[in-house]
Amino acid sequence: MTDAGVAINPDSAMRVTAVYDCVMVIAETLAQLPFILYEREGENKKRAVNERLYSLLHDMPNDFQTSFDYRLNKTMQILLHGVGYSFINRSSNGDVLELLPMRSNKVEFKQNKDFSLSYVFTDVDNNKIPLRQDQVFRILGSTLDGITPMSPIEMHRQTIGIASAADKHAALMFKNGGKMSGVLQNDGHFSSDEVAKRVKESWDESTSGANANKTALLEDGLKWQQVSMSNRDAQYIESRKFQKEDIASIFRVPPHKIGILDRATNNNIEQQGLEFVTDTMMPWNVRWEQSIARDLLGRDKAKRFYAELLVDGLMRGDSAARSAFYQSAVGGPWMTINEARKAENRDPVKGGDELIRPLNLSQGESQQ
Repeated sequence: MTDAGVAINPDSAMRVTAVYDCVMVIAETLAQLPFILYEREGENKKRAVNERLYSLLHDMPNDFQTSFDYRLNKTMQILLHGVGYSFINRSSNGDVLELLPMRSNKVEFKQNKDFSLSYVFTDVDNNKIPLRQDQVFRILGSTLDGITPMSPIEMHRQTIGIASAADKHAALMFKNGGKMSGVLQNDGHFSSDEVAKRVKESWDESTSGANANKTALLEDGLKWQQVSMSNRDAQYIESRKFQKEDIASIFRVPPHKIGILDRATNNNIEQQGLEFVTDTMMPWNVRWEQSIARDLLGRDKAKRFYAELLVDGLMRGDSAARSAFYQSAVGGPWMTINEARKAENRDPVKGGDELIRPLNLSQGESQQ
């Protein structure tokens, strides 16, 4: 329960538009990125397409979820609960066969004397299933002690509670046809409580709900006196915008990503989009990549393999800027034509794998 009089938990928080928008923009952005497992080859790398983990990350982690569905759900749970869990189904030799999602609120953990973690999962039949650390894929959000999840919803329930209370206030106001509270008064007294009650009920029936904004008749000297400030006086619309901005700051989401366009212009919207990638998404990408190295690869395999979420598509500027960049890069000594074509999702061309040597560099070498 919050001071605003509404109870806030992950489910109720998602009914607040700004929370829903922030959670979905982060989770859907991460889920759509290509997830690639690479194998190191000296200074180079190649896609480890023959490894089962490549398929689990890139295509299907289990028999009932796509990679997009799985990453969307796990990232949502981390954003709402502070942590996401999956059961690691391994073969007899320790290879990862599939990743099975577990709801965050169905998993309990403790730290053992040797600093390892152990878990207890409550399944759909309320059975308590103990799990070892090597059986759990865990992605942690924020934490103060290094192991205990810190839920953004719990930490900022007061802020979210204000927004939820404002939503309820707006709904009730529109239910009553936008009629503010007030009193019916006259110079005398009603003959009985029953008469006063009948007059009040008649007034409410005539001016609220489907009858809102219709004409009501006052008799016997009755007068309507509004006793509460109007939405305009309370700057209601402005306050709701500030609530959205507060919630956006909780999740470090740029305001324009959730429909607040006050400071968005044609000149800065591209820069704000790049800042969203570097300041908002990159920390989430690193959480996923390093958690995979720890839980799914292990120390030995992590020396040879690593997972990476590709953000190249998100980092693209407008077509004119990309064209100028490629002309500069391909004309220099560090990018081939086929590397540029691959970045633009185009097929390679014959002879496009050779670096183009700048003319001045060639002349300088020939003089030497």
